[in-house]
Amino acid sequence: MFRTFLHLSIILLLVSCGPGKDQQTTPSFDNTTSGSTLQHGKQLFYSKCASCHMINKELTGPALKGVESRWPDTAKMYAFIRNSEAVIGSDKYARELWLQYNQTAMNKHPDLTDADIRAILDYIKSVSEK
Repeated sequence: MFRTFLHLSIILLLVSCGPGKDQQTTPSFDNTTSGSTLQHGKQLFYSKCASCHMINKELTGPALKGVESRWPDTAKMYAFIRNSEAVIGSDKYARELWLQYNQTAMNKHPDLTDADIRAILDYIKSVSEK
């Protein structure tokens, strides 16, 4: 769970270094998120996150319900998701997470685009609200 959270933080770090060619502005969740986007987010969550994270319960890493509200900087959260190790050294919150979860870095997910991460976060939020 922490490794997934750490991955989210890594993603944020990469995003804070500037958008790549596959990156876009990170849209926020709203109630009009399409079913296909939520399905994509669900698919990504189970393939990239679920081995370490649950939405409403701690696992290897933290429960992901409310994850966006816990990160003071969205760009750092995205960078953390992509490469947690790159963020831990420069971000207080990322380091605290790393320490709290046995100094375990998340798996790296450099392949996730901003849209992919947004879909995962929208899926998490949709499940959290049920």
